[in-house]
Amino acid sequence: MLPYFVLFGFLAVMFLADKYDDRFKPFVFWISGLALVIFSGTRIGMGRDYKIYEYAYQFPDSKTAHNFELIWQWINKAFHSLNLDFHTWLILVSFVTILLMFIGMRKMSKDCIFSIIAFFLIYRGYFETMNSMRQYVAMGIIFASFPLFLSKKYLYFYICIAFSALFHTSALVMMVLFPLSRKRINNSLLVIGLVVTWILGAVILQPIADFAVTLLPERYGFYIRKEFIPAVSSSGFFQLFLNISALVFLAIRSDLEKKDSQIDQYIFLYVLSILIYNTTISFEVGIRLMFYPFMFIFILIPNAYVLSDKIWQKGVILAILVVFSFFMLKDLSSPAEPYANYKSILF
Repeated sequence: MLPYFVLFGFLAVMFLADKYDDRFKPFVFWISGLALVIFSGTRIGMGRDYKIYEYAYQFPDSKTAHNFELIWQWINKAFHSLNLDFHTWLILVSFVTILLMFIGMRKMSKDCIFSIIAFFLIYRGYFETMNSMRQYVAMGIIFASFPLFLSKKYLYFYICIAFSALFHTSALVMMVLFPLSRKRINNSLLVIGLVVTWILGAVILQPIADFAVTLLPERYGFYIRKEFIPAVSSSGFFQLFLNISALVFLAIRSDLEKKDSQIDQYIFLYVLSILIYNTTISFEVGIRLMFYPFMFIFILIPNAYVLSDKIWQKGVILAILVVFSFFMLKDLSSPAEPYANYKSILF
């Protein structure tokens, strides 16, 4: 775990420098991003999909490589033609992913450093970029282009979604989900939805999920195995926490909306991600669909904190971030997850 503590420590120093020394403010944001790129881009073996990507890169004409979207096949072959190794590809993917996420933070967050902290500490945030590499590139494109949606430039935004689907076809689902956030849905309906899906969602949709497995492309077969459920998700505590946190944001929704109407978009998307999680908890491929609306938690938490003028609200928001970080640390330290032993080409 030493490399993780080194990374934690470095970022902590950067964030403190940003807070207490104005000379560092222009640099901290991007230096932090560079540190995240280096940490993920130079890793060896870390990430559930690492070996799959490495094999597909080394053998671009293999069946594994052909299971990827066409654009990834082209990228692999282009890198091969230039005689570049796998870690060059990995660094590029990490760079593009982090850059897109940081661009989105710059455009949407009221406190960019707070957004980086949330991205880093929240379970399914930064460290998930090392698992769902193709999907996180698609997510990054949507995240960076979401301000187009907020400014009602819907055509351009949906073009960006279509482009993101070239990197991961699951992004097409957002064509249906994002329009839902254009209209304000009553809190009562959302609370009922959370309760019903929390209690009955997996039971009701399990037969549908089992049938959906038979329709999925072969490349998703790796994620269909029941033993692939992440360690943190295997207990009911994470799901309980997600639902409680969603209810908290719904409770302070009206107060926050008075100061910034756009916060409602982020709250709805977060609640939507929990609804998806509740109904797909036993279906790993389905759970991955939650990542698209879930990623806006990196904007919701800092913006809600900045907008809140009540001490108890700020305290609850910080508490949510702290609990998320506990789940993240549990994930990093679990022998069942691919993070326990970090190795890098640098040392």
